Amino acid sequence: MEHWNTQLESLSPERRKAMVFLQSHLPASDLYCYPFSLFLQFADHALALRQQAPWCAGLDEELFLHYVLFPRVNDEDLSFHRTLFHNALWERVAGLASDEDRVLAVNRWCHEEASYQFQDDRTASPLTVFRNGSGRCGEESAFLVAALRSVGIAARQVYSPRWAHCDDNHAWVEALCDGQWRFLGACEPEPILDRGWFNTAASRAILVHSRLFGTGTSPLHGTLLCSTGAVAWYNQTARYAHTRTYTFQLLRDGLPAAGAAVHIQVLNEASFHTITTLTADGAGQAQVELGLGDFHVQAQLDGMTAEGDCTGPTLTLELEQPGQVATDWQDFTMTAPKDAPIHPVLLTPAQKEERAAVLATGSAHREGKLEGLDRSAQVPERWRDLVQAARGNGNVIAAFLSEDDDPRREAILRTLTQKDLRDVTTEVLSDHLTHTPNMDTLPQEVYTAWVLCPRIQLEPLTPWRQALQQVFSPAEAEAYRAQPAALWDTLCRRMDTHLSQVYAGQSTGLVWTPLEAWQAGRCDERSLRILYVALLRALGVPARLRTLDGLPESWQDGTFRPLYPQAEGTLTLQCEENQNPLYRQNWSLSQWNGGSWQLLQLSDEDWQNGQRTPSLPAGRYRLTTSVRMPNGNQFASSRVLLVKAGETVQSDLRLRAYALEDLLGCHEMPVMPACTLEGSEVPDFCRLNGRPTLLFWMEEGNEPTEHVLNELAAGRQALQALPVNLVFLLRGKESLNQRTLAGVLRDWPDIRVLLDDWAFDLETAARHLTCDPDRPPLAVVCNGKGQAVYGVSGYHVGSVELLTRIAAHLVEQG
Repeated sequence: MEHWNTQLESLSPERRKAMVFLQSHLPASDLYCYPFSLFLQFADHALALRQQAPWCAGLDEELFLHYVLFPRVNDEDLSFHRTLFHNALWERVAGLASDEDRVLAVNRWCHEEASYQFQDDRTASPLTVFRNGSGRCGEESAFLVAALRSVGIAARQVYSPRWAHCDDNHAWVEALCDGQWRFLGACEPEPILDRGWFNTAASRAILVHSRLFGTGTSPLHGTLLCSTGAVAWYNQTARYAHTRTYTFQLLRDGLPAAGAAVHIQVLNEASFHTITTLTADGAGQAQVELGLGDFHVQAQLDGMTAEGDCTGPTLTLELEQPGQVATDWQDFTMTAPKDAPIHPVLLTPAQKEERAAVLATGSAHREGKLEGLDRSAQVPERWRDLVQAARGNGNVIAAFLSEDDDPRREAILRTLTQKDLRDVTTEVLSDHLTHTPNMDTLPQEVYTAWVLCPRIQLEPLTPWRQALQQVFSPAEAEAYRAQPAALWDTLCRRMDTHLSQVYAGQSTGLVWTPLEAWQAGRCDERSLRILYVALLRALGVPARLRTLDGLPESWQDGTFRPLYPQAEGTLTLQCEENQNPLYRQNWSLSQWNGGSWQLLQLSDEDWQNGQRTPSLPAGRYRLTTSVRMPNGNQFASSRVLLVKAGETVQSDLRLRAYALEDLLGCHEMPVMPACTLEGSEVPDFCRLNGRPTLLFWMEEGNEPTEHVLNELAAGRQALQALPVNLVFLLRGKESLNQRTLAGVLRDWPDIRVLLDDWAFDLETAARHLTCDPDRPPLAVVCNGKGQAVYGVSGYHVGSVELLTRIAAHLVEQG
């Protein structure tokens, strides 16, 4: 940190004060991995906003520092973007009269520049999202926060780390308006605040939190959940969902277990994920305000542990030494919170028209921008896919490929992810290409993927290769090539990792880059493994982090081997051949690591004839299965298995059965208006005439919709015999020209055809029922009261028959 202290001395008092705040609040990994000059740019921009923007000048000092000046939102890569965003936005917001209007205007701009796209878990910088026109929800929300802060509006990201009602999570944005936090969906413009497709989903959250780097005292941060020192998490759940206070009593030998760590966990993707960690007080108690649903609790203290499901306001756990015995299957049911939106905001017809116009204009601008990116770089056809994937970084990729005829140029790029191609720099590519010699003694695929490749895990890509090649003498380098485990021993002695949970490990999601970690002599344990692999690759030794559990492996004697020899056994899993269980959806496998269960990474491709036999390090494992119902509840089972060295342990994969009634939920649908083909308004198509209603959002022409239409035609007689409403919701009259759709409507005149606002209603209904809004058609069954009892998106064989059975059940129930 000497370089910071030296440069602080030359600054004016105002700039020094801002930079001292950053020095004391940024995670240590940021202070070592990014230059002083980058943070000074953020400070200078924020200080200028205090002079330029009256709404920024009026902010409390602490809120200004944390929510305008601060460069980091979550775990995104850092780059300077504030001036660029400010220049694009200032004319839009400068003359607006209210905080709300300014926030809405910024979000409209963000929608014009970027939209949602599923990508890998590395969080790209807001600048990358802007240049490439897309990001996942965490990146979109960081982009919007950055844009708001660029014009002096205090903003933060809020986050539901794991939903209880579906296998997903979500991040959105809060902005400070007239002293109150108001929320909005990032790059999802609405005419008003406190409205988004996730309103209903958020009302079903177990936890919604925000994060603050460092410490804060303002009550506007919220109620403190926990803090690692580098990051504090604040509880925002009560602002989105109905909650209650839960009390946990931790005991050891019958006495209060003061200081026990209490991990609150949600069953998501068929495994338990920690969403927050509490610390038991002197009486062995911990309290927290959470949503109204079931969750799991694991407690730890001094090597002792306890676990249990929390289904009510209190839970008592007795800490014991971890057992070393296998168990049979134990069934349990996790009940998801019921949907009860506390922000039910409806749009007026005028607001809906305004929203549709904004969405259309923004989408047209963004699509034009992306088309321009596709045409920006001219390259031979064999490289066209790389340049197109790179989008706004296409010129960098094209220039790198064209520099000479070294085939490794294309090879190194094909080791990278699509997101890497969009933000990798020439400096990074040149460092790794120039300073990696050809190695004819290795198989080409091993050399390319595990020596040449600059990507190790999800760390920011940096030019570490040349510098790391120079840290060892020739004799040391040769010794480490011969015995890679000796390098790990040296590394563990040299590096300080005792602050891993405070600064950069699993607690914050931040990663130290290899060279900077080496130079600092400190990092977290995850970054230590990345550094180890980087050092081996710099020495020409193929190395990687094992997919199964993230442990390092190096190439020895023609195969990848772990650091030290590991005793292994075999687990034989058996399921019914027609089940086709999906990993991290229907089942998961976790290994006990001495303090907690670590989720392993397995694929779905290894099932053969209903069986798979993974080789595993000897140890204790937990096998968990989950069958999620449409109402969000889960029928789950788990068992503990002991895998012994040289032995095979067998287990079935228990997927619990369910009845038709178990499929049905009861979700109060929001009022959803539409209009007939003639233009007459239907005020609420979920509540038509007291009869059950089958709603179909049909995307004419796509294959899943074709299948559903064909099944409807085949099952027409059974459905026509029921006193139910059948409604097709279309985007426009032109949909009627599609051949299959037109044929069904011609033969089935009782179907009611309505024109609907797909831009909001489809997403709202799908999220309401834990369905995928990006996989139309969407079918929803409502009872006569307008409550949705079942929903399904996409196409599944027999789905129309199931919908008919459900409709008949509703009629029978009256």
